[in-house]
Amino acid sequence: MDQFDKFLNNNAWRFSKGYPDLNNEQDILLLESLVSKILNENISLSETALSPTELSKDATLPGGVKIPRIEILTRKIQNDEALELNSGETFIVDNKEEVINQLEGKTRITSAITLIDKDGNKINTSDLKKTTEFGGGGGMRGGSDLTAKGESAQAIVNAIRYSFPGNITNEDVDDESIADVKSKVRVTDFEGASELLKTNPGWLTSSVSIANSLASAYDGLFIQNRGSEWVKNLEKAVIPYLKEAGISDINKWSPADIWMVAPDEMNISWPNSLGEINSLLLKKYAEGKIIGISLKKSGKDATLKIFNAPEKSTESYKFKGIDPRPSAAKGYILFDNSSMEFRNFNGLSAFQGEILGDKAAGGKVGYGIIRKALADNGVTLSPPKEIRDEVVNEDPKFKAKFEKLWNSTEGLESEDFELYYDNPKKTLNQNLAYRVSKYLALEVLNGINNSNNPDEIISDLLNYASSQTKDSAIFVKAS
Repeated sequence: MDQFDKFLNNNAWRFSKGYPDLNNEQDILLLESLVSKILNENISLSETALSPTELSKDATLPGGVKIPRIEILTRKIQNDEALELNSGETFIVDNKEEVINQLEGKTRITSAITLIDKDGNKINTSDLKKTTEFGGGGGMRGGSDLTAKGESAQAIVNAIRYSFPGNITNEDVDDESIADVKSKVRVTDFEGASELLKTNPGWLTSSVSIANSLASAYDGLFIQNRGSEWVKNLEKAVIPYLKEAGISDINKWSPADIWMVAPDEMNISWPNSLGEINSLLLKKYAEGKIIGISLKKSGKDATLKIFNAPEKSTESYKFKGIDPRPSAAKGYILFDNSSMEFRNFNGLSAFQGEILGDKAAGGKVGYGIIRKALADNGVTLSPPKEIRDEVVNEDPKFKAKFEKLWNSTEGLESEDFELYYDNPKKTLNQNLAYRVSKYLALEVLNGINNSNNPDEIISDLLNYASSQTKDSAIFVKAS
């Protein structure tokens, strides 16, 4: 390292600022050249950093699927997902609206964008690591591993807090206190989580804040569970009943990441129906025996919110209209001060709805739920596979059907149809993807807009996205 420092200092004059600016493409290229020279091998720094040029490229994912990296980043920010940094730390964006406004609809950026977290810490997009999620090296598995460590870390700090007579501070989480609670924790990566707490101040602060809030709200002794046999047994009991309830993702039944379980409930037996399981979890929650917790990284002052408690009915929402966006392969339903975007999330497939704005931001609803919500209100949608086959096989009836749907959609002009149906600025595959996604989106928009109960449809979709259906279990969201 001394040799490298000396080499870099001797070449500092080559950089306009006297040091490498990783927001500057020329500086990155020069730094790559210098590092490659001293190590006597070709080094590509852009393989691990999302510089503006790298962020403007498509990610090539398994199976050869290409997705714009800007789109991937936008989705992760909307979902409050932790972004991995080149430093090895993680970062959750708090200035979401500002950043998404700078990214949405863009195919490229020319300069790095500033990101700010809850505590006011600032980084920029060039500090982000190009993980596998972005088509680079090290990421998808790394992302899931980091999630496991972060959730396990919360379980460890919870156990430490419940071993203290009052609130704890970051300094109370040390090697001794971590070792002392190992018997009270059932997690998937105890050692990795311990290391995360000792090396990542952001995770430590969040974990301590949430642990103090939980201990203030729930008395008693608990075994802290994350991915344990107890959790697996619960999921095994629940999964057989989800399809009948119209729930395709177990996280829509309960998004709990960790479970605080009283020692005498660690061998609990689960009933043979979803309704009875939910009732039992509600009873145990009321007794302070079993608490399911959904985690979102917190600042210094964590908050808790209870979902699916019987005295709190599911929320209702007010439909405000539609936004069909003629040039985009998507459409929007407007409600309250938010919106829901409908589109294919994977080229010709994976049609979903995604919540934008404050209401259940980032929550998604799959086609099955969309179809059920509209069918319950007398609206029938086309099967996505049927539309996809018609488009790919160039069924001559499809274009006339699409044009009729287009002309009946509020906010679209009939004279624009031909331009967007066969856009000369797009490739053939891009036009095919547009037709499938746009047709399905317009069906949904028209179905809701023309229904007798648009508020009810929106409420069903939103409650599902935030895990608040009549078949969802009680849980606490900590953030």
